[in-house]
Amino acid sequence: MKQRTLSLILAFGTVVLWSTGFVFTRIAVRDISPFPLGLLRYGSAALLLIGIGFAKRIGMPSKHDIPLFLILGALGFFFYQILFNIAMTTISAATASVVTATVPVITALFASLVFKEKLGTLGWIAVAIEFLGILILTFAKREVSLGWGLVWMLAAALCFAAYNLIQRFAKTRYTSLQSTVYTITASCFMFLAFLPQAIAEITTSPLSSLLAVLFMGIFPSAIGFLLWTKALSLATQIGDVTNFMFVTPLLSTILAILLIGEFPDSGTLWGGMTILLGLAIFNNRRHLMFATRPIR
Repeated sequence: MKQRTLSLILAFGTVVLWSTGFVFTRIAVRDISPFPLGLLRYGSAALLLIGIGFAKRIGMPSKHDIPLFLILGALGFFFYQILFNIAMTTISAATASVVTATVPVITALFASLVFKEKLGTLGWIAVAIEFLGILILTFAKREVSLGWGLVWMLAAALCFAAYNLIQRFAKTRYTSLQSTVYTITASCFMFLAFLPQAIAEITTSPLSSLLAVLFMGIFPSAIGFLLWTKALSLATQIGDVTNFMFVTPLLSTILAILLIGEFPDSGTLWGGMTILLGLAIFNNRRHLMFATRPIR
């Protein structure tokens, strides 16, 4: 199997697993607070990954790379998960997944600023369309809770976009397994501040919420990020992998309807379609520019 084909398969598998995270988070946050939820989710993921790491004898990271993994753990898991969990207490799984699908665009914007990668005219038009979609999502219901939920979700998306960029520096010296284990374990040390609250809430939470947390720790978190990091390491261009986040809203919406009966409102539908239009233009801007180029 070609390397690029394998990276695409891994990326699609990751997005499928991540799509379940939106729905199961909605289940868990009914009974578990956002901060201890992060500890329980990534604590269970870290235990599984550390076990795999010992079995594979991956060793320890170099001392001078520890700050790198602390930064990755903070952006990709600690701050991202806290902001994500807070947002999920006020917005639907469909809305959250639409906002998260903007991560590839935010990543590209960061790359244009940090690495001087050019977006082009169509790229900026796509960004403007997506911003319009965010405004529709924010003001459709005219509720403060939805607006603040979007603010938290956008902040989470910014953290994850930064994580994707900084991950480049880790993949040059470490395998995907090493990077995932070190990063998630680093985030768990940060989450330990919420251990007393987590222990207290475990004793009062129903089994359904605890099983939802365990599922998220194993599948969207541990297995999902193993597949994601591997896909990034195999891909020739980061966009080949991040493009698959484009299908997250569709998968999350279907799962939300099937599992918890959460149907998207009109604001999510119109705002989501606007954002997805912007994403489609952005992700295919090079092909569109080539197709509209005059033949000489």
